[in-house]
Amino acid sequence: MRFGLLGPLTVHDADDRPLAVPTPKSRALLAALLLEPNRLVSRERLAAALWGEGPPATAAAALSNYVSQLRRTLSATGGERLVAVPTGYRLLVHVGELDTERFTLLLAEAKSAQTRQDWVSVSRLTQAAERLWRGAPLADAPVSETLRPQITHYEQARVQAREWHFAAELRLGHHHEIVPEVSRWTARYPLHEAFCAQLILALFRSGRQAEALLAFERVRRDLAEELGTDPGRALRDLHRSLLVDDPALRWTAPTVSTTAPAGATTAPAGATTGPAVTTTGPAVTTTGPAGAGASAPASDDARVPDAHLPDAAADPRAVRTWAPSQLPADVPDFTGRDAEVRTLVELLTPRPDDQGPRMAVVTGMSGVGKTALAVHTARLLRDRFPGGQIFTDLHGFGLGTRQDPHDLLGRFVSDLSDTPAGPGLPIPGDTDGRAALLRTCLTDRGVLMVLDNAHDVEQLLPLLPGSAGCSVLITSRNALPDLPIGARLPLEPLDEGDQRAMLSAFCGADRVLAESGDATRILAACAGLPLALRIVGAKARVRPSWPLRTIAEQLEAGDGRLRALSAGSLSVHTSFASSYRMLRDSRERHERDAARAFRLLSLWRGDGLSLDACAALLDLPARRTAEVLGLLGDVHLLQNPEPGRYRFHDLVGEYAAERSAAEESGPARRAALLRLLTWYTVATEAASATIAPGMPAGPRFGEGPAGRAPRFHDAAAALAWFVQELPDLREAVQAAALSPRPDLAWRLALNLFGYATTYWWTGVWDTCLRSALATARAHDDHEGQAWVLFRLGVAHRMAHRHDASLASLLECLPHFEASGDLECRAGVYSNLSRAYSGTHRPRQALDHARRAIDLFRRSGSGRSEAPLLSGLATAHRAAGELREAEAVYRQVLAMCRELGYLTNIAIALEDLGDTLRARGRRAEALDALTEALALRRRVGDTGGATDTLTAIGRAHAHFGETAAAQACFDEAEELRGKDQSPPRRAGTGGGSDQSPLRRAGTGGGSEA
Repeated sequence: MRFGLLGPLTVHDADDRPLAVPTPKSRALLAALLLEPNRLVSRERLAAALWGEGPPATAAAALSNYVSQLRRTLSATGGERLVAVPTGYRLLVHVGELDTERFTLLLAEAKSAQTRQDWVSVSRLTQAAERLWRGAPLADAPVSETLRPQITHYEQARVQAREWHFAAELRLGHHHEIVPEVSRWTARYPLHEAFCAQLILALFRSGRQAEALLAFERVRRDLAEELGTDPGRALRDLHRSLLVDDPALRWTAPTVSTTAPAGATTAPAGATTGPAVTTTGPAVTTTGPAGAGASAPASDDARVPDAHLPDAAADPRAVRTWAPSQLPADVPDFTGRDAEVRTLVELLTPRPDDQGPRMAVVTGMSGVGKTALAVHTARLLRDRFPGGQIFTDLHGFGLGTRQDPHDLLGRFVSDLSDTPAGPGLPIPGDTDGRAALLRTCLTDRGVLMVLDNAHDVEQLLPLLPGSAGCSVLITSRNALPDLPIGARLPLEPLDEGDQRAMLSAFCGADRVLAESGDATRILAACAGLPLALRIVGAKARVRPSWPLRTIAEQLEAGDGRLRALSAGSLSVHTSFASSYRMLRDSRERHERDAARAFRLLSLWRGDGLSLDACAALLDLPARRTAEVLGLLGDVHLLQNPEPGRYRFHDLVGEYAAERSAAEESGPARRAALLRLLTWYTVATEAASATIAPGMPAGPRFGEGPAGRAPRFHDAAAALAWFVQELPDLREAVQAAALSPRPDLAWRLALNLFGYATTYWWTGVWDTCLRSALATARAHDDHEGQAWVLFRLGVAHRMAHRHDASLASLLECLPHFEASGDLECRAGVYSNLSRAYSGTHRPRQALDHARRAIDLFRRSGSGRSEAPLLSGLATAHRAAGELREAEAVYRQVLAMCRELGYLTNIAIALEDLGDTLRARGRRAEALDALTEALALRRRVGDTGGATDTLTAIGRAHAHFGETAAAQACFDEAEELRGKDQSPPRRAGTGGGSDQSPLRRAGTGGGSEA
């Protein structure tokens, strides 16, 4: 096999056939392994190489998937290459297979040849090393900052190799031949003094003294402007020698090797320059590339410099008098996009070492300002392309007939002829012949091509140049993922600062400042879209007497912004329509499916959707859904802000809703939304069951799409899903209330129980439950009312609203009494017991706790009764029966240890410790609380650790240990400050009613 890192990442099998490593992440993984061949690379370093310093929560699983894909690719050639070790992976690379290894070996040989003063070998070896380079290292792999130092090492080694090569060539008298190459490297590194010195000496020895002096002036000016410094001693000495035409600078064919005389001046490493050259008769002694004095041996390759050739003969562009200049006028009030302009200028400016054309692709949604950015940047670059500038609108999207590459090729060839009369040769009749002629016309000619509004790769490929010196700037609403070359620049909507600056440019800064509030309303309505802002600016200009308030009111009117965002030929609605109709009216089934998805996705008003949720809405398999959504993303009708999540731009979503209402039937829209709500119900039920196993949040749903329910490998994953989906779950509760299945509103609200066991204090669960209760009452749904009231009682108790908890629980009790469900009745009674404890009615608390346990045991349930016993112990404490409370808490602790749930063990230990504190048993109390704290930290429960530290501080304070108590309270406060979540409610009073087990009944029984 062969691997290439010195350029785009390449892999070839034993028969020299290329192997595809298709995905960017797979290429980044292979690059990270190849930079450490035959060495262990840890999983952490690989994750950093793929995702940077902040890998996602799914990084470990994703890394395993990428490793499996890469292993399959490499194993296709036979033999196991990618080996797993306990802490990472090792990629086996044999001798001679890796270009960086060959490069390093060639440099080592070149250095050895320097020591021997074998300049012919130095030249040959360094040139062989240079031929290994195919472009920028890993040009097509996403390189994180983790890999950057290794890549920089090879780039610096390449520069060193070029220095050695040019120094050897100067030793051999090949000064004339190296002028073009040294010039390219000097242009690439204009502040690199060794290259500059080598160029100056080569020009001087080639009879081009004036150019040598100009070269010195350029480097002097560049150093002053960029670094505020003067050239180094060697360059200054070289300059003085040039001015006096010092004979020591001239090259003389060596005949005898001599040693440098004492006191001879030396030049910097790698430079053969000026006063550093000392001659003794026919022999020449110079400072070698390594910096030590060295004599140049006689060589068959040493020869007299060739005669100097006139510049006009060397540059075919010098005879041309006609160059196209087709760029449209720049937007006079172009605003913002400073970073994007700098990026494009850097990407498109030709470099001496380019091996092919430069290309940049600006992509983005309709109206985001792609064309304006392209024209603005192209005009800044005009002077760097003396061969001319070509511009064409390819009409890939929007009004007008899509441009045919065949016709464009004929136009371009004529445009690029040396005279306005045309090329003077017949233009081929076939597209391939025309493309070949265009590439010929572009050879050795610096031309900038702006191909605006491209539809697809097929439209572009025939139009592209093939040689270095030319650059191409492409814009498209399509992401063009199959374009084989070209850097991508996705264009996003403007941020608020650039929006306000753009509006100020259109309407006047004073006007925007004076009407700041209305200006902010306009910016919100335009949603960062430059086209929308330009339309507002056009309206403001033609109606200068209108206050901005009038325009803001038009945009906020009930009949929609899209119609208001129109002025003359400018229309946001028309702009979106051209992209959508391309899909809807396509002959390709997958594009029509994407148009349908576009319409149906607009039914959801929430904060975007996950891939699985989209699949449920569209009634498609997940893989097919990803393909359809990817196509919408490619044409920028849908945003993909993070992996696996999709949303509309605000204005695009409004257009999609319009198309849905016009083109989808009412039953189809209702069925799609119901599929999504049903999926959310199934998903939340699964997540809650994972977080609180054995504690159903409500009556089992038993419906939903088969096989679509998500699977969560542990409670942490389920809780993370809840947090991610919470805005959409709140929206789902509201949407279900208006759907054909209003019962889904209360089922969804109940299923948030799993979320509430940790995040009860946010109030989200309370809000959803109250909304669901209103829905159930509006539809006279008695079952729904009873279950929501039950859960509201739990939510009120968690928030210490004990009177409200009692009211809700007592209201739902008759329903469960009549239902005959003993286990549910036990749960209601247990929560009533806790509410009575909280309202200081210990007798009622004890009675209800004992009744709850009796009902639970008679139900025959196989679940743990630990939560109900915990409620009984709490009632004993409320009644002042500490001995009985201790006994029951010890029973609860034993059950929790048997179940193995670490969090519940910690809760039981905290309850027991606090009770022992109240009984005056210091050592036992602190032992229990210390173990509870260790478990909290073990499972990473920062909020729980805060509660336990507070309980420990309370214990120390109880026994008069003020300093220790304060230390615990301080640590608890520090932890609370570090917790990214809002702080949990601190324990009060006896403290035993504050833990999650008592808040939510997470012990595995039926209490909650």
